[in-house]
Amino acid sequence: MDSGFFFNMIEKLRQDEEIMLYGNILKFDELEEIEVIEFLRNQYEAESMDYSHVAPAFDDDAALWGAKTIYTAAQLILYRKDEPDSLAALLPFFEGEFNSSSAVSVDLCLRFLPQMITQLKLIDHEDRLIEVLEKQLYLWHYSGVAYKLKPDKLDLSMISSDPCLHQLYVNRIIANRRSELAQHISNSDLVRANLGIYQNEFWKEFETTTTTTE
Repeated sequence: MDSGFFFNMIEKLRQDEEIMLYGNILKFDELEEIEVIEFLRNQYEAESMDYSHVAPAFDDDAALWGAKTIYTAAQLILYRKDEPDSLAALLPFFEGEFNSSSAVSVDLCLRFLPQMITQLKLIDHEDRLIEVLEKQLYLWHYSGVAYKLKPDKLDLSMISSDPCLHQLYVNRIIANRRSELAQHISNSDLVRANLGIYQNEFWKEFETTTTTTE
């Protein structure tokens, strides 16, 4: 079958990091959902070949939820016909388990959400959609490291319990120079180990003082 709007946007997002908009088309076809899951599974298998440690298993439901969330959010940014109170209903929370598998699977698409929220703030910094999307990022904060979320509102226990996910998380902390997250007691040792003797070269501003914020 010919690919539809949903699949085409997710494919374009993953391959070119670009958003395609279709005029507030928010319907999802079951066969197309299967196509999106298979595409994201292949993307994850290719990406995870470079992961340290054992990569978490791919979660079909989480990957599809992340794709639907990013697709819907993109349409709502520019094509808004719904009342503000209905935004949360259009962007429901994930109903499955929150674990390392769902975190990495959701992230395949949700990693692009910080940039979308930033653009939305430029359009209208008081838009109610911002709060709805930020709530998702606070839960799936592996995808939100670049967004400068408040560390005291993050649950890092699941992240630090999985060696692979923790390493991926620290990679993003270093790449985005997130000092508050780097200094957190859950991350500081691993950040320091990754920087090693090259700390001054890669991130000389990094402070070794740790925080115990949970």
